[in-house]
Amino acid sequence: MILVALGSRNPNKVRGTELAFRIAGLRANVVSIEPPGDLSPEPIGLDEIINGAIRRARYAIGIVRNAEFGVGIEAGIIRVKGFEEGVDVTIAAIIDGSGKVTLGFSPGFMVPRKFMNEVVRGVELNDVVSRYYGEPNIGRKYGLIGTLTRRFIDRIVLNTEAVYMALIPRMPWNTELFRG
Repeated sequence: MILVALGSRNPNKVRGTELAFRIAGLRANVVSIEPPGDLSPEPIGLDEIINGAIRRARYAIGIVRNAEFGVGIEAGIIRVKGFEEGVDVTIAAIIDGSGKVTLGFSPGFMVPRKFMNEVVRGVELNDVVSRYYGEPNIGRKYGLIGTLTRRFIDRIVLNTEAVYMALIPRMPWNTELFRG
């Protein structure tokens, strides 16, 4: 059994991490911890999303004793020139005891312009979406993707895909390709 430290207490991220390791054929005990307190509430831009995921992973592996991997999952918005809408993407970072980091991305989807207008003013996307749909804390449930797809796809799916993609370089048949 592999001990995995996850830098989040969000149930969608916990479940997504458990599923990704299971799909990869790895038996994992996922221990979730509170992430560092100084993360951006709504990361905007690829660098900020990736750095948030890495910080979460690094922090988690440093806190959970004997963890073989630290996992950080960060969702955020990428602004695309020429579009008023943003693209929401989930990025996972996995770090091991040697400090090697691997990354994985979920599929991205467009954030409605009416939501982006508030996000660029500093309002967290979860708050905007929860207010619009009249349901508190949608981000800890199925997320904006769940509302837009009528729950065909939810946050667990995006988190699972991002973590699994970050595991690809660590698969036994791929380690030679990704070595030093």
